[in-house]
Amino acid sequence: MIYLILVIAILGIKDIKYLLSKNIKRDLYVYIALMLLDIALGIFYYSNPERDSFSKIVLSLIGKEG
Repeated sequence: MIYLILVIAILGIKDIKYLLSKNIKRDLYVYIALMLLDIALGIFYYSNPERDSFSKIVLSLIGKEG
């Protein structure tokens, strides 16, 4: 799991530097939000891969069983 976070951090820093050099603030905020979501879902999955998937949990919450 540490490797996942390191790879995401290294790629994120590279992309953030690029976005800052082009002065694209709006895209930077969207990019950071998606990266944080990616890290959260990655940790959710790798902490226990045998549990129900995030999609299955969301579908059961809205009453749509697959």
